[in-house]
Amino acid sequence: MANLKDIKRRIGSVKSTQKITNAMKLVSAAKFARASHAVDAARPYAKALDHMVEKLLMGQSDLNSPLLRQGEEKRSLVLVLATDRGLCGGLNANLFKAVSGFLKEKTQAGVAVDVYACGRRAISFARKTNLTIVGREEKVLEKVNVEVARRLVREMEKLFTSGAYDRIYIAYPFYKSALDQAPTIDQLLPVRMKRATEGDNLRTYAIVEPGLDQLLDKLLERKIVSYLLAALLSGTASEHGARMTAMDSATNNAKEVIRKLTLQYNRARQAAITKELIEIISGAEALH
Repeated sequence: MANLKDIKRRIGSVKSTQKITNAMKLVSAAKFARASHAVDAARPYAKALDHMVEKLLMGQSDLNSPLLRQGEEKRSLVLVLATDRGLCGGLNANLFKAVSGFLKEKTQAGVAVDVYACGRRAISFARKTNLTIVGREEKVLEKVNVEVARRLVREMEKLFTSGAYDRIYIAYPFYKSALDQAPTIDQLLPVRMKRATEGDNLRTYAIVEPGLDQLLDKLLERKIVSYLLAALLSGTASEHGARMTAMDSATNNAKEVIRKLTLQYNRARQAAITKELIEIISGAEALH
């Protein structure tokens, strides 16, 4: 009977876990719906802004901005956007694997790389791999808005324009769907501008006041902010999509475990009843 009690206790424990995973799945599903909508709404704006800025600046040969400063890459910084909580499948693991490969390539090329960690998981990853952490922030992906993006951009611009770093990269999970989040690493600073080719139409009908040279820094900053905001929204949607999928899988696995344990419990109970019947019959036959 002790064995039956253990199995029954395990069934109760798995059922409690199943309730938790199912609740987490429902919460993530609600948050994922809002986050995915925000990503879909932000991407066209970011794409249109990039096109407008490139259209204005394409073919300009006398652009002078600290955000466009090019030079030999000797020291770089990677801004890593990860989650604060776990239970989201392999989202963080895949991102950190991509970052580790990127750091290895840069180190082999003779480039010193530091990390600006956003999210508890990113901080933990940097500590475990003995990376130099220049800055750290938590709960960046929980309440994403343009002010968070601007604050991070100001930090990155300060580190870049001061000459502390020659390149600044950003690593984040690019949201494609609830089942697909691709780890992505892009260059954030200096701003990459598309070069004009013979087939490009360099005519623009936009009138720029007070002047392109005076608005250049603001345009480039707005371009970086829109890109970083899209990356933050993508990270949030990826987190909730991955957690929703992982919790759905955990709930289904719990159902299967409960089914197997229930079958095991019934067999053990049936064996115990059969044993008791055999003992009763044997005792009765012994009396005769």
